[in-house]
Amino acid sequence: MKKIIIALLAALIVCTAIAFTACGETPYGTFADGASMTLVLATEPESIISVDLSGMDEDICLTDVLDAEDIGYEMSGTFVNSVDGITLGSGEYLYFYTSVAADYDVSAWATTVEKNGVTLTNSGVGAGEMTIEDGCTIYIGKIVY
Repeated sequence: MKKIIIALLAALIVCTAIAFTACGETPYGTFADGASMTLVLATEPESIISVDLSGMDEDICLTDVLDAEDIGYEMSGTFVNSVDGITLGSGEYLYFYTSVAADYDVSAWATTVEKNGVTLTNSGVGAGEMTIEDGCTIYIGKIVY
């Protein structure tokens, strides 16, 4: 009986290890040819950038897009402190809006803006965690506190 219990425990440990290993695999591929997104920056005048995502990893985030487009920025953790070309005044902070529903702020304080005919919701995740999808729009703007 003791040998059976030990054998079952060993089998359970092996199955658990296999399950955790399988969960660590990335299911992502690369964006197809022609995939793109729109990045809107609250510069003066406003910058609208069409970003070609073709061949990029599908698990990229906003900071990867900024890097690919050679747009300078400074970060603290997942918090972006500045983006080149956006001038912040006293009490102003960067604010991110997205068309990707998975990243919407779902709190009572969620806000929306319309850019190029697309309604965007402020992001509920940090820039380093924002989802990029083919056809999405991300707006980096300012908010005053």
